[in-house]
Amino acid sequence: MKTKKLFLIPLLLAFILTLSACGKKEEENKNNEPTATPVKAQTAAQSLSIRQDLSYPGTVAAESEAKITAKASGNITALNYRVGDQVELGQELARIDDVNSTIFKTNNFNSNQIKQAKLAVEQAEASYNLARSNYNNILVSSVKDLRQAEISLDQAAKGQSNLDTTITESLKSAELAYETAKIATEQAKLTLENRQRLASQSAIDTEENAKITADSVINTAGTMITNINNITAFDTNNNVSISYQSNLGALDASTYNAAKQAYQKAKDDYNLFNKQTFSDTAEKVKAVMVLTDTIKQLVDRTKTLLEKSITSSSLPQTSLTGPSLSGLQSTVAGYQTQINTAVSQINGVNQALINVELNNTSLLDSLRQAYELAKQQEASAEQSLNNLRAGNSSQKDQANFAYNLAQNQYDNLKIKLEAQIATSKTQMETAELQYNNALVALQSLYDAHSIISPLKGTISAISVIDGETVVPGQPVITVSQLDNIKVQFYIEPESLLEIKAGQPVTIKDDKGSIYAGIISAVSPQADPISRRFLAEAKLENSTGLFLGTIVNVEFSLVKTAGGNDYLILPLAAVNVGQAGNNIFIIENNRAKKIPVEIFQVLGEYVRIKVDLPLEAVIITDGNKLIQDGELVSQPEE
Repeated sequence: MKTKKLFLIPLLLAFILTLSACGKKEEENKNNEPTATPVKAQTAAQSLSIRQDLSYPGTVAAESEAKITAKASGNITALNYRVGDQVELGQELARIDDVNSTIFKTNNFNSNQIKQAKLAVEQAEASYNLARSNYNNILVSSVKDLRQAEISLDQAAKGQSNLDTTITESLKSAELAYETAKIATEQAKLTLENRQRLASQSAIDTEENAKITADSVINTAGTMITNINNITAFDTNNNVSISYQSNLGALDASTYNAAKQAYQKAKDDYNLFNKQTFSDTAEKVKAVMVLTDTIKQLVDRTKTLLEKSITSSSLPQTSLTGPSLSGLQSTVAGYQTQINTAVSQINGVNQALINVELNNTSLLDSLRQAYELAKQQEASAEQSLNNLRAGNSSQKDQANFAYNLAQNQYDNLKIKLEAQIATSKTQMETAELQYNNALVALQSLYDAHSIISPLKGTISAISVIDGETVVPGQPVITVSQLDNIKVQFYIEPESLLEIKAGQPVTIKDDKGSIYAGIISAVSPQADPISRRFLAEAKLENSTGLFLGTIVNVEFSLVKTAGGNDYLILPLAAVNVGQAGNNIFIIENNRAKKIPVEIFQVLGEYVRIKVDLPLEAVIITDGNKLIQDGELVSQPEE
């Protein structure tokens, strides 16, 4: 039964449409005029631009905010603050793995990295102590060995009276001594040549590194002198003028004079350095060391000067747009880190130049002496052999040979011991340097395990709890300045060019409260996930808004077609088909199809390219119900 009803429905609809068509046809025939299809339209001049009312969800955020992250792995400790607490610039908010120790500070930290660093310090210290002990032991044993060689030499001298050895035995001994001496000479030669090549390359590499480091430190020094003058305007010849001149050192005038004198000395020394010609890299490095000490004194006295400076309208404590006392202090603190690093670098390359020269000179001298002695021993052995072959079987000659051999052994041992002592001393000095480097690395880790507030404000978020394990880069605490907040929201790419800084906006919260504001910034880079662009709005009065709350940002945009032959129409006004895209205009009360080129889709609107006069009337609604040439009409508004 249900199937029959469904079958009858199409028949009824067809019958009704037939009657309707017949009635319409009779009416048309009766009036002898076709019925005009009602449409909505606008002129081409009205299509040159559109006004859009936009609304975006936004988030209330602080204008100045610091998200402090962990710099090292470990467990959070000493987290004694809560959300809403006021904190100062440079205040320690928490620590990572705090344990009691007195090696470097009253309070140190305990993490895997620091445990490893402490172990490295202990190992380096043990290596240094071992190397120092070995050096002392070699000094003691060398005295004993040389004494034993002296005894052997004395015995050889007494052996001159021992005439029991036959000429044959002497000859065999001489031949063996000569062959041994030739081998020893060749080995000494090869050892010397190999070491000369290594020493030459080592000296070249060390000197090149010293040149690069010296040039880098000098560039840093010159930049630092210029930057400090830009901050303090010490140099009246450079046309640097600052509005807060009277603020500097207001609490202690002597700090200003001391800093200015340090600046003048640093500048004079820097200019003198650039005029100098150095005979070698070592001389240049020593000059750079002296200059870095002068620059360090300038930075330290500038920091003291800023600590004794006061704030004013021209030098507030903090500022987002101009100079501030906190900003200047942070900048000079950065200079301190840079100059300390530069001092460490230039001292390191200076020591490297000294070490490579000492090591190469000492070792090469020892090897040259060994080579010369080997040649002498070879010549002596050859001469002794020739004498024996010539029939000099004198027992005295044999005794002399024994004595010469003992003498050579004594000389050999002395050179060998001197080389061992030099090598052991170098190893001790290297171990001491490694120990000092391990101490510096450990101290750097301690600094990385302290959570410090980078600004004065209010704790707005705490992302961890006391005792929680953190990793480098993990958010720990957020400090915000609540007296200056903003609203952040995201806009689509098609609206990016029309939204400008300074444009007025209206902010509405969930309670219906309305706040006036302006757009302060628009990011030129899209978010990698949403592909939208971050915008920020500043409020004239933010009382009643809280960080993290969601609000609506509302404003209007006027988008222009942007050039000749371009129009902006509602997307529905354009007919899109496989044969092409078109619109309808009204010409003599009839629809006329006009082909167009779609240039850009703008949400519910579309930007098209078409050649029309400004007075042309374009159908924007009803175009889907008409055909080309069909009679149309516009209802009166």
